[in-house]
Amino acid sequence: MVEQKSDAGNIKISDDAIAAIACIAAKDVDGVEELDGGTASALAEALGVRDSIKGVKVEMENETVSLDIDLIVSFGREVSDIASEVQDKVRESIESMTGLTVDKIHININGVRKKSNLKGDTSFNI
Repeated sequence: MVEQKSDAGNIKISDDAIAAIACIAAKDVDGVEELDGGTASALAEALGVRDSIKGVKVEMENETVSLDIDLIVSFGREVSDIASEVQDKVRESIESMTGLTVDKIHININGVRKKSNLKGDTSFNI
């Protein structure tokens, strides 16, 4: 959690708030199917627990943020293009909304999904 002080009082921005900004920004990129929270997140989701910040890990040092983002991407687009767009969009969103500096954004592609016309989505996790 980062705390900023002003004449009007203190402002605290939690890691979860930063992760939520990153999630929303990443999902806005064409080619991102979803964020991948791993096995524990999948189990929680199967039990009906929604995790709005799954797949994002935030590390704070002073007013500098580093993130790890785990993605499942669409089949058909170049993976490096999707990852670069996610990095740019997440950096821009966090810096403009919080005033914090984003140091690094590590993108992990955990799967590829091809939409099927017959039975919904098919994921291929690597």
